[in-house]
Parts: sequence; C-alpha cells; structure tokens
Amino acid sequence: MSKLLARAKAKRFSAENSYNNMALDDAYIDECCFNLQQAIEFCLKYLVEMSGEAYIENHDIRAQMNKLKKMDKYFPCEEKLRFMASTINSWEVDTRYNDNFVALLEDIDEARDIADELIEYCEKQVKTFER
Repeated sequence: MSKLLARAKAKRFSAENSYNNMALDDAYIDECCFNLQQAIEFCLKYLVEMSGEAYIENHDIRAQMNKLKKMDKYFPCEEKLRFMASTINSWEVDTRYNDNFVALLEDIDEARDIADELIEYCEKQVKTFER
C-alpha cells in the first residue's frame, strides 16, 4: 500500500501546527506553506499511483493534475487548485530558499481547504482501491 496518503496527512498536521504559530515568527509561515504544498502534492501522487499509474517524479502539482486528467480521474477542487497551482508550486522552493518569501493569509487558508478536501477524498478512495 502506498505511503503517500500517510505522508500527506503528516504534512497537513505539520502545516496546521505551523499555522497556529505563525504570529511567533515568519519561519512558521514558511513551514506552513511548504507543508501544505507537500500535502497537496502527495495526495495527487497518491491518486495517480493508486489508479495503477506511476506518478510524475517532480514537485509540480500541475503535472500530477494533468496526468489525472489524461487518465480521466476525478479529484475534488480541481478548478480552485488549477487557479492556485502557480502560487502553491512556488512554495516548494521559495519557502526554503527565498529570504524574502511572503504569502497571503487568504492563499494559505485556501490551500488549507484544498489540502483538507483532497485528504478527505483520498481517505474515502482507500476502500475503492483496496477492492
């Protein structure tokens, strides 16, 4: 069984902890955004992998979304995620290497919602994949 969903849930948990501490230091904003990007990426890779295909080995969530689309696989919040993909993708690198990284709270909140929807959907799909 894939470890990707467990990793997504762990990253989402870490993101929430960082979110709750963002007022303490900017480092928590960086961690929150990075972990949200990772949670979303792992969910998409999970859906690809559990559908019998190899996921694309990069950190571009658009690549995973496009693969799912080509496979004719549904995933929730596709429109919201496509709209935010460039922003969320940038968090994977910028949060670690850009000393001037800034994220809007509304973008963070939207990414939290997307991650939650994807994780919930993936958890429901576990029963389908186990058949």
